[in-house]
Amino acid sequence: MRSVFRIARTEVLEHRRQPWMIFILAANYALWISIFGILFLILDGIASRPESLAALEQQLKGFGIGLDALLQLATSTFGSLCFTNLPLFVAIMSGTSVLHDRDCGSMPFLMLAPLTRRQLLMGKLAGAMAIPLCFHLLFVGTSSILLGRLGLLAPYAHKLGASPAWWIAFLVGAPASAAFVGALGTVISALSRDMRTSMQYTSFFIGLLSLGIGFVLVDGIPEGAVLQLGYAGGCMLACALILLFGAHLISRDVTVT
Repeated sequence: MRSVFRIARTEVLEHRRQPWMIFILAANYALWISIFGILFLILDGIASRPESLAALEQQLKGFGIGLDALLQLATSTFGSLCFTNLPLFVAIMSGTSVLHDRDCGSMPFLMLAPLTRRQLLMGKLAGAMAIPLCFHLLFVGTSSILLGRLGLLAPYAHKLGASPAWWIAFLVGAPASAAFVGALGTVISALSRDMRTSMQYTSFFIGLLSLGIGFVLVDGIPEGAVLQLGYAGGCMLACALILLFGAHLISRDVTVT
């Protein structure tokens, strides 16, 4: 595990040399949380005044939309955006990890270091997850718990930190999804020979996977903790298999150079 930690620390230091990328990651969370936070606060303020609430419901009814349906859609969308940010950012960071070392000429030295191929990939995956995971815990955890205390959102509080299934999705499901997607990004990086190809394939797979990830982690919360645990276990199993496959792939780098 010490070797894995060293590789992960090196990856984190490499990411810290790109402060604008870290700023963009944080700004993305701040943007969506601000948009939905302001919306929920405004609606909660309106709901505290019966006359204003009745007027709002009448206006929404004119568009064929009920207030409950709007709130349900808004909370699901907020949760999906927050939970899928972590896998997305990890995919971006892991999608260039092996390719960067190959371009810099350091891959042959890493391959000859006293660690297994799997440990190398695990370290790169852990390094890609470190910063996005901290942002996930800070931004998503804080905002969801605070918004879940609004009286207007009480019927939907189970999707905002008020249920065991949400906590499992938040602490286990989302990181497991990120590990699965990050492992996939790392293997794509190992297969690719240029940065553009790696990013194109990574973006394609993430676009497809993010829809399913958001649905299970958020809309699957009412189904209970068992579903979330099963989903997280499936993601971790897939991650392990992908890393095993990737360890075999990058072995060719010894002979390529």
